[in-house]
Amino acid sequence: MSYSVINNTYLRKIYRRRENWVHKGNFGKILVIGGSSQYTGSPALVALAALRAGADVAKILAPKRAADACASFSPELISIPLKGDYVSYDDLDLIKENATWANIITIGNGIGEGGDQKTLVNSVVKELKKKFIVDADGLKVLDKELLGSNILVTPNIHEFDILFGAKPSNNIEERVSLVREKARQYSTNILLKGHVDVVSDGEHVFVNKTNSVYMTKGGTGDVLTGICAGIMGQGNKIIDSACAGAFINGYTGRSIAKTKREALSPMDIINEMYLTTTKWRYQ
Repeated sequence: MSYSVINNTYLRKIYRRRENWVHKGNFGKILVIGGSSQYTGSPALVALAALRAGADVAKILAPKRAADACASFSPELISIPLKGDYVSYDDLDLIKENATWANIITIGNGIGEGGDQKTLVNSVVKELKKKFIVDADGLKVLDKELLGSNILVTPNIHEFDILFGAKPSNNIEERVSLVREKARQYSTNILLKGHVDVVSDGEHVFVNKTNSVYMTKGGTGDVLTGICAGIMGQGNKIIDSACAGAFINGYTGRSIAKTKREALSPMDIINEMYLTTTKWRYQ
């Protein structure tokens, strides 16, 4: 099956010259729904990555312990605490209220599986007419029948199997074929993470080969979600954002790993992705 290899030209496509009289909010308002009493840092990684990818504002809705932890990461993060140890269906009204402000919503990162997350995630995706990125635990509870062209899912092979009932192969041709099949079947956008990422909207298929074997640290997937959200928030197409996000995350991680190797961390990617985004942007 034919596919295109993602390269640096995607960065020129998504990062365009800005007019002089732009203002805060023109380039993305990202709402991050996630976190739990156990996974406190995950939403912060998403939000910080979105900001470093170019989004103007990132707001986090998370249980109090996670929200407080996220607020301590950086003063540029807006963090709203929720009651309980997990985001729950009881928070739906507050989520809807904040969703009117956002142009991109991410949901699932660090959300856990210890409560009524399934009801919450599916209600949010079904009732809000927004562009979504669903990742991590959100993929484990999402009803695949709710998928559509407004959604990007970013599973690893385990999450892909849970969501679609099919385990991707390490064989690239088979991997490409399966991702395209499921993207077409559900009219959605998929970014399957791995040593080689596969991106498809059901019609086109792209592969990213920039990743490093040292990018196994917990949180690198959260960073990828944030990068994709930050790019989408600037008005780019979902499929283009997924391709560029995979490239930026992978290329930055691989560059860092040349010196840090096992010491690579998700925060390294967040802090140094500007070296990738400025290297090949508009001329």
